[in-house]
Amino acid sequence: MWFGMGSEEYAVIAMLRTPGLVDWRMRFWEFKKLARAAGYVIVDEVVQYKPHPLSATLFGRGKIDEIRSRAEERGADTLIVWNELRSIQKLNLERFTGLRVIDRYELVLEIFQKNAGDKLAKLQIELAFLEKLIPYFKLREKLIHGPRDKPFFRAGGEYGWVPKVAWLRKRRSRILEEIERLLREKIAQIRRRKALGFRIATIVGYYNAGKTSLFNALTGEEKLVSPQPFTTLSSKYSRLRGAEKILLVDTIGFVVDLNPKIISSFRINLEDMLEADMLLWVVDISENSDILEMRVRSTVEILDDNELLEKPIVIAANKIDLLTENDLGERIGFLRKLILRYVGSEYEIVPCSAEKGIGLENLIKVLINELGLTS
Repeated sequence: MWFGMGSEEYAVIAMLRTPGLVDWRMRFWEFKKLARAAGYVIVDEVVQYKPHPLSATLFGRGKIDEIRSRAEERGADTLIVWNELRSIQKLNLERFTGLRVIDRYELVLEIFQKNAGDKLAKLQIELAFLEKLIPYFKLREKLIHGPRDKPFFRAGGEYGWVPKVAWLRKRRSRILEEIERLLREKIAQIRRRKALGFRIATIVGYYNAGKTSLFNALTGEEKLVSPQPFTTLSSKYSRLRGAEKILLVDTIGFVVDLNPKIISSFRINLEDMLEADMLLWVVDISENSDILEMRVRSTVEILDDNELLEKPIVIAANKIDLLTENDLGERIGFLRKLILRYVGSEYEIVPCSAEKGIGLENLIKVLINELGLTS
């Protein structure tokens, strides 16, 4: 693919925070984790406060000059912006800083790209990139080849390989057709399984909550487990231990501020959730209260946006082996309050440890009962 730029680049990361962004420190902390996971070496951090972003550049001109100067001093070649950039903002930041500029949307996709292991995942990632970059390249071509055909910043040279917008649109159309075909096949396959009496429980939750570890522990599979985010991009079906008619599905992890366009590009993964008979929501119960709240809230927003909160949900409170008994009781109580606050209802919470095998038999029983089957 032509979008990612590889690993071990030196980067300045930046955020424009506005009055409503009260938890910006946690969001920025999470953002830094993602940048490192993508292979960037963070050499500087810049945060600017403004009541409103500037429509043409996001940041103020003085702050842009500061970013350019600090990047030059520290040898950075990339600017990674927490805020999602409009095409004109991206272009102007590149123009005024002389840096390669990506935003949060593109950063997440670069991590996806690193972990894509099959054709379907690569197609869905490429589609998500195209949805973001076609407007950018359209504007860029207009500015470079305007009525007077004036050279714009970096005309030719580094950008000489950029494909034309028409080609990009044709490529997007071909990808959409292929994904539609694969989606029809996927739905037909799921419904054939249901016709045979299978019930489907799909694992959802924040990345690094231990979803794949729990999937392996509950099915006997040996899927790759990694501390890096988004190592699961393609769904995997397998029978639940002790229940021949229940299929467990491991699928893509969530992240705070995940753009809905990315989720819509991964329509086949989303279909595993939409067609599920129930959801198994995995929560890392060992996280501190602020992080736990941010991740619960983010997960609820994604589930709600995709009309998934109406499905039966069981919560696996994972990684209890990292807590004392007293701490565990407090965290479970706090989690119940969060669910009530952000969902407005109660779910069954099953404490467990995929790593140590604690609580798994009870979790299996709960899943079987929830789906109305016998072991």
